[in-house]
Amino acid sequence: MQDRQIQNDIDQFLHELDQQQQNQQAHTTDDIPHIEANQEYDPNRQQWDVEIHIYPRAEPEAEEPANVVESVPPIDQEPQPGRRGPLPWMKQHRRPLVLLSVILCACALVVGGLLYVSPFWATTTTVTLVPVSRVLETRLTVTIGESIDKTQSQVPGRILPTVTMSQARTIPTTGKAHQDAQSAHGYITFYNSATYAQTIAAGTLVTAVNGIQVITDQNVTIGAASYPTFGQESVSAHSTQAGPAGNLKAGVIYGPCCRANISAVNGTFQGGQDARDYQSVTQHDLDTASASLKASLEQSTTAALQTQVQSIETLAKPLHCQQKTNSNHQPGEEATSVQVMLDETCTGIVYQTQALQTLLTQALTTQARQQLGTEYAPNEDVHMSTTTQGTTTIQATETETWVYQFSQAEQERVRASIAGKSQAQAKSLLLARPGIQSVSFSNDATLPDAQHIQLLFLTY
Repeated sequence: MQDRQIQNDIDQFLHELDQQQQNQQAHTTDDIPHIEANQEYDPNRQQWDVEIHIYPRAEPEAEEPANVVESVPPIDQEPQPGRRGPLPWMKQHRRPLVLLSVILCACALVVGGLLYVSPFWATTTTVTLVPVSRVLETRLTVTIGESIDKTQSQVPGRILPTVTMSQARTIPTTGKAHQDAQSAHGYITFYNSATYAQTIAAGTLVTAVNGIQVITDQNVTIGAASYPTFGQESVSAHSTQAGPAGNLKAGVIYGPCCRANISAVNGTFQGGQDARDYQSVTQHDLDTASASLKASLEQSTTAALQTQVQSIETLAKPLHCQQKTNSNHQPGEEATSVQVMLDETCTGIVYQTQALQTLLTQALTTQARQQLGTEYAPNEDVHMSTTTQGTTTIQATETETWVYQFSQAEQERVRASIAGKSQAQAKSLLLARPGIQSVSFSNDATLPDAQHIQLLFLTY
């Protein structure tokens, strides 16, 4: 019973295989190879041995029908022991040669397509070239007039009305000064009761009632008394002791002194002080404040003049200005701050912008053709500046960069000259050409054909 079940399973498997082949193939089955199955029962191992062989099918006889289909035996049919050759329920087919032809044609098409598109897969190398550039500068002295005169370098313009503006600024002083201890100063009046004149020499020492001594600064002669009036004369003196102690009240010196018939009375002595450090004004303080005021005033006066400038005009700089400076302290004076006042009067000149630009561009183009030839062209990097030289004259300067130009034909020649070359060879060839300043490559490979070389021009 178990053997029968195994046989039925095998038959069922082969039957399903045959059914699938019938669904996938055309009705003709002559191209299916010959299939042969053998089966034997091994009593020692108590199992079935099944062998399935597939042989190429021989060409059928002409009179044989195109399709041969045999019936499938019942599942429970016993196989004949020792039977060899094809089973009666196996189908026989032959695979057509058309399939092989289709495969060969497809392979040929694929290979041909690859050969056709392979040139498009070549790597493109980008060669970056920096053309030679030259910076040219031209200067013209231009007169501001009422019309354009190219022969005399004259452009339309006008002089603006004068503008006067004032500003003041107070800043801390930066000077550092030292003062030694100071002696008090005052006057002593000498009285002469003698009938003859007497002279008191400079350096005469007189002592006050508090012990402070003062000394005369110069000689003094006191006239004779004319009774009831004494002769008298005053002379400057200073305290011999520096500092505040020498400051004396009036009358602390009173009475006879020096010699017979002479008496002395002092006035107030003051100015005596100890040594000290203090801040003072320096010239740098005044200059710093003036420069700051000048910059601020220049912006203000420029803005004031700019309101008079029309849209087609440009205000020439620097402005013609006159300054007047005043301060409340002079250099060396003791002060913690100083106030500086600046008055500025300015006159402006304006010119027609486009007229001057055209004049400079024409001059610069002529200069470029003379120096560089026709291979260079401007890159529109133009800088123009003006400097006033008088009330009606300005100096105009224009700077422009001119770059070597590569025509389309010259670019083709460049590609052709380096195609297939190593990078070292290509670099040497390129740098030897006129108009090339530097070169770089996008990869390290040998240069491809000219069609796969891309030129990139980089201008600084």
